[in-house]
Amino acid sequence: MDETARTALCARLAEGLEAHFRMVHAQSMKDLPICNDRLAVAGAGFRPCGDWAIGIVVTPWFMNIFAAPFAAPVAAPPGETQRLALPVGEVDFLVAEVEGFGRLLSCSLFSPMDPFVDQEAALATARAALDALLTPPAPPPEQLAARFDRRALFRGAFTEREAAT
Repeated sequence: MDETARTALCARLAEGLEAHFRMVHAQSMKDLPICNDRLAVAGAGFRPCGDWAIGIVVTPWFMNIFAAPFAAPVAAPPGETQRLALPVGEVDFLVAEVEGFGRLLSCSLFSPMDPFVDQEAALATARAALDALLTPPAPPPEQLAARFDRRALFRGAFTEREAAT
């Protein structure tokens, strides 16, 4: 599957999850005290990541990362934990059965959503979280001990080398 097709699948997944959770909200969640009435259902940043479509869904009652495979369906039963290797490292997801989608992976970021004052703040947080998950960590800084040379220190070369970097 080429990148254009994978991106299109990500967009359809986001739209489908938004529609699903809007229905859940309208049918069973909107009057519950767990809901933040300043928020609405929205998908944020769905994109390809390896063999997975990954993105975040914001609702008035949760913010979750969702991951759906491009190829083979999730085999683990609902409720089990599945570890997914992301650029930032390994992240544990819960296998969830979502009506109309089958089994997806879900990872909770926030619930309840009370800390968010408006939709823009929730979506900005979702996008930042997704960017953090999909960005490899920076390599660790060079260790001082590896650069430290006692003889150079006594000759004054260590401080000159430090000043040059």
